[in-house]
Parts: sequence; C-alpha cells; structure tokens
Amino acid sequence: MRSRGEQRTRRPKSIVKRSIELKSVTKLVTVAVCACLMTACAAPPRATYDSAKMDAVKTIAVVTPKKTNYYAFSAGSGPVMIIGPGILVAAITGAVSGAISAASHRTNPTFNDFVTEKLGDTALNRKFVDAIEGELRNEGYAVKEIDLAGDDMPKLVSKNHGATWVLAGKRYAGADAIMVVQNTNGYFAPGSFSWYTRDVRANVTIYKADTFEPIFKDQLHFNKGNADPYHYTLYSELKGDLPHAIQGVDEAVMGLVPNIQADLLASRGVSAATVQTAKTPETSAVAKTAETAETATTPEPAKAPETVKAE
Repeated sequence: MRSRGEQRTRRPKSIVKRSIELKSVTKLVTVAVCACLMTACAAPPRATYDSAKMDAVKTIAVVTPKKTNYYAFSAGSGPVMIIGPGILVAAITGAVSGAISAASHRTNPTFNDFVTEKLGDTALNRKFVDAIEGELRNEGYAVKEIDLAGDDMPKLVSKNHGATWVLAGKRYAGADAIMVVQNTNGYFAPGSFSWYTRDVRANVTIYKADTFEPIFKDQLHFNKGNADPYHYTLYSELKGDLPHAIQGVDEAVMGLVPNIQADLLASRGVSAATVQTAKTPETSAVAKTAETAETATTPEPAKAPETVKAE
C-alpha cells in the first residue's frame, strides 16, 4: 500500500518513457558531437603517400568528374548528419529526428535543384579537375581522362558506409596510375542557432593501375566557421544571396588547388617553394647590367663655376 505522497509523485508511464527517450537522445547527440571534436583535434596529416611508388608513376588517368552538386545543411534540423570527405557519410535518425523538430526551415534537401534552376550548371567540378590536371602536367606527368562507366573499366566501390573508397574489378592498362577526385561543395551550420558558412571538402586519391593500391591520399577541408565572410543566419538569406554565395563556394574549392599541388610535389620529395623559385627568372644580373649601361651612357652633369670673393 503506497502513501498519498507517493501516489501524487507517480507520473504516467508515457511521460516517463518520453523522458527516458529524451535523455537517451541527449546522450547520443553528446557522444556524436564529442566524437567529431576528438576526430578534429586528432586529425591525421593532410596527405599520405608512398614516395617510391609515386616516383615511378609517369602517366596518370584522371577519372572524369561528376556533375557539380551543392548542398546546404544544418546539424540542428532533423537527422544529425556528419559530412564526410566525399559524401554525406552518416545519419543519426529515429529518436533523434523525432526529438529535434525545431528550425524546420533549415532542412534543405532541394538546395542543389534551386541552384541549378537559378544559375544552371556552374561546371565547378569540371573546373576543379581541369586545374588539378594542369598541375599534373606542370609536374611532368602525361595525363588523360577515363570514364569508369564502361563495362571494361574498374569501379569505385564504397566501404564503411562511404567513409572510404576503393577501386575494384578489371585492371587498367592505359596508365601507370588512376586519380580519383571527390568533393562536396556547400554551406553547413553546426547548430540551429549557428550561421551557414562555406564547407568544402575534397579527397584526391591516386591508385596504382595494376593493383589498385592507393599510393597517394590527400584530404582537404575548408571551413572558417564564424570567421567566414560568407555567412548567413537563415536559409532564406542564403537563397536570397545565391549568386554571391555560390561564387564564394567556387572560390573556396578552387583555393584548394595550390595545396594539392604542394602535396603532390611533397610526395616526390620536392618543395613547392623550390619549384616556385626555379620558375622565377633571375633578374639581378640583368638589372646590374642595365644599371651599368645607364651609368656609362648618362653624362656627368657639368660643375657650376666657382665664385671668387673679392677682398
């Protein structure tokens, strides 16, 4: 027999169940956020490579880029999603999506459709790969492009829910190595009350064409957070400033090219600074010669007559 006080404090089972669910959700989100922060703090080097095997590569087949896709996403809307280097790699659904219902305007699954409708195909991925191919040629590689859609071509296969990618299938004999470029382009807000800022990631991987062994991996990320001059409080603001906003994303993507160039050079034991110095013509000797010639041809100004004081 329970006392009246105990009876008054008893809550309906539905409320108790809901309270437990919310506590579980809070713990789940906390764990996910902490895991992301720990991963960021313990980030691996930007590029990993096998220098000996990279040095043996003379010809590279670059996989034709896919059509550009833009995204705008907030971690404070619906499912909590973690943006991976090549794709949206994970989603926490179920209880989380049911518990986090605020800021519904921040769930933007059709953002790319909106960009395409207003701006058409920006061809950003095409420009990005063209720039990388240009750097490869500058470094002395013979470059060609291949489309993996053919039946006789190797295939790019996702592993660990998109966290890693591997080549599989038929070997490719048309080059020493195969380069795959994957990138995500868009705006990301880490919370319901956070700004949308540019979030760009790129994965550049070079595989040996005969064994599909990855011999070069470059993972690049651009996100300045609140320091980014391209920032938007609401999704509607982002849409209202679309041409300018997309221009900012394109600039961020193309800004990764010098880093890729530097990492490619480093994989062969060459410094980007050394290459830049070698490309810059030495002008000191020419300048000195010109200075000498100018001195020889310029007549010495006549001296003014001396004035003699009368005594």
